[in-house]
Amino acid sequence: MSRIGTVIRFEFVRAVKKPAFWIGTLALPFVIIVVSLLVGVGQAAGTDSAVSSSSATKTPFHYVDHSGLVSESVAARWGGTPSTDPSGDRADVVAGRLDALVVFPESPSTDSITVTAKDRGLFENGGYSSLAQRVLEQSVAAEVDDPEAVSILRSPPTADVTAYANGKVAPGWLSIVPPLVYVAAFFGLVILLAARMVTVVVEEKENRISEMILTTVTAGDLIRGKVVAMLLVCLVQIGVFLVPGLLSLVVVVPLVAGRVGDVVIDPWRMLVGALLLLGGVLLASALFVTVGAAVPSIKDASTLQSAAIFSLIIPVYAAFFVMTSPSSPVATFFTYFPTFTPVTAMVRNAVGALSPVESVICIVEVFAVAFVLLWFAQYLFRHSVAQYGSKVTVRQVLSWRRR
Repeated sequence: MSRIGTVIRFEFVRAVKKPAFWIGTLALPFVIIVVSLLVGVGQAAGTDSAVSSSSATKTPFHYVDHSGLVSESVAARWGGTPSTDPSGDRADVVAGRLDALVVFPESPSTDSITVTAKDRGLFENGGYSSLAQRVLEQSVAAEVDDPEAVSILRSPPTADVTAYANGKVAPGWLSIVPPLVYVAAFFGLVILLAARMVTVVVEEKENRISEMILTTVTAGDLIRGKVVAMLLVCLVQIGVFLVPGLLSLVVVVPLVAGRVGDVVIDPWRMLVGALLLLGGVLLASALFVTVGAAVPSIKDASTLQSAAIFSLIIPVYAAFFVMTSPSSPVATFFTYFPTFTPVTAMVRNAVGALSPVESVICIVEVFAVAFVLLWFAQYLFRHSVAQYGSKVTVRQVLSWRRR
């Protein structure tokens, strides 16, 4: 155990003592915060501009009413005049002498209103459609005597739905938010671990010092020590992101809760998600270490490293399908395929579609595959430690087993 501790301490201290490590670790959250603020300010300004540009404003226009629903007085308030010569009005719009010609169809509920208009810019052109809709809406509302009916026409009422499952109120959409955090955490950890895990194994072979190292520590202790050390380094990086993130949540959650309701936390889903995240991180680490043990240099590891990353995050692109069809054969295959299991099982767990039996099976499978891959990585490293010029092939592995 002392030898593993020595490896862990050496690799961890060597990583965190580098100025580049802290520059990269602290620079990313700083950039994210600055960019988020800039985007937030710009988006707010852009949204206000877009809303004001696409909102209805009084505009001189002519109109043709085939529906018989448009009120002349309402249209006049918005700048409308009945058209006596639609063809001539359309020509005036094309020539720029008239702002718009609006043609209301015979059945506006099924057919679209046709607007021929003078260009006012990509965003401001949306104001023409808003203008036509407001004229028709207010014309119809003017024919209704009941104020309540007019209010319903203008603003359809909302509906509050309370669903029950097994005699209890179903948690609803907000219950999936906390377990889905594990999926985001897994995705971030995979990106952080990929290059680091591969590099920390390959560098010993690339520097041609592996034989000397293995005279004092076994291949298993070396690999396990490196894996633990890199996981600790990643935890340091996560802590840098997590602290400001939690502080932001303390401020944001009370503000959001009043609008969207309270976030429901299911202890079972959170426990299953945590175990799947832990097993998934171990599986990803073992997979990256296996890649590093199979190649002689960092350059040779790029293709295999990319393949390993894709094999872990491909289910992210099928997450919506898994949410909506968790019992389909494809979702079942994704659930039990070893490298797809962490993400797929966490997504199904978040929406409550992973039964207790399936949860246990997935957790056991993830940890079992992780330990098998870690053993295989040690085996590859021990036998290929002096193989500096070429990658390990399947034929070589089979020949080692026969010997």
